[in-house]
Amino acid sequence: MKLSLSLYYFFFFASLGIYMVFFPFYLETLHYSAKEIGIIFAALPISRFITPFFFQNKPLTTNIFKISVFVSGIISLLLFIDNFYIYLFVFIILGIVYAINFPYIEAIAINKLGSYYGKTRLWGTIGFVLIALGGSYIKIDVVLLYFILNLIMAFYALKFINPEFSIVNHFEKIDFLKEWQFWIALILLQISLTGFYNFFTIYNIDAGIPKEINGWLWSIGSFVEIIIFMYQYKFLNKNNSLFYMKLALFMTSLRWLGFYFFVGNAIAIAFLQMLHMFSFAIFHTSALMYLSSKYKNQTLSQQFYDGIGYGIALFLGSIISGYLYGKNLFLYESLIVFVGFVVLWSKKN
Repeated sequence: MKLSLSLYYFFFFASLGIYMVFFPFYLETLHYSAKEIGIIFAALPISRFITPFFFQNKPLTTNIFKISVFVSGIISLLLFIDNFYIYLFVFIILGIVYAINFPYIEAIAINKLGSYYGKTRLWGTIGFVLIALGGSYIKIDVVLLYFILNLIMAFYALKFINPEFSIVNHFEKIDFLKEWQFWIALILLQISLTGFYNFFTIYNIDAGIPKEINGWLWSIGSFVEIIIFMYQYKFLNKNNSLFYMKLALFMTSLRWLGFYFFVGNAIAIAFLQMLHMFSFAIFHTSALMYLSSKYKNQTLSQQFYDGIGYGIALFLGSIISGYLYGKNLFLYESLIVFVGFVVLWSKKN
């Protein structure tokens, strides 16, 4: 199972790397306007957010999971047809598919691997880094082919996981008020991270840091993420997951504040990028462990974690960061995530 999960994470995040880093430029070469590209890219996170609500009254079954895997492989082939509405349709469907199978696999991984989850999940980061660095040498006209191949390979790896014997799914609606501090903190963290994802490179270039240096600054965050995934099993577990989420929020607030005070200082920014281990790796694993201990319906709780954190929060974060962009961007982002820290700090157990 570990091998299958590792392969899935590797190819899934490699496809995500192509989607995030190269696909916008690929669409631009096909003469799509910025508005059309924006609409296409909004489809996936919105679908990821909406989909879990359909499972509040209907359990996510093994059959639904298997169908979603099959559909993802077939539907991606439609991307070879150069048409705005087909692209929009495909990414809506892929958003629904992601909202079904990715949280399902995350629930299996955290349930079966526990504290050792990170040693398997790190292969996703490796896949993302390799495609982000190596993708620069890929001709733009074959980006689509690489995206589809990685996506198909990711879902092919799922064929070797038997979900029926991997996790027991308790059907239970998700009570958001029960853990309202967690959900608010998650949203505020992801809103702040969206400003980083969307404007970090532009922010640095505007401050005089060369484009070539920015690639390495991004890589530092990924490298420390890999290291922390390898060793977090030594200190992270379900019993202390709440503490580490609080710590991650506080350190992320300091990270953004450092970006504000040391703008244009590549060395300082490089050190601050090491705090990405808190912003993503530690918070992400802690959150998965926390949810698995608080909600019996692990698959649905993971669906909402994915849909809220990486769906609606990223959508809102894109809009908010667009309005806030300027020399004070990361000061605002620091305040946003600090509010999340204060909210979660009020949660005692």
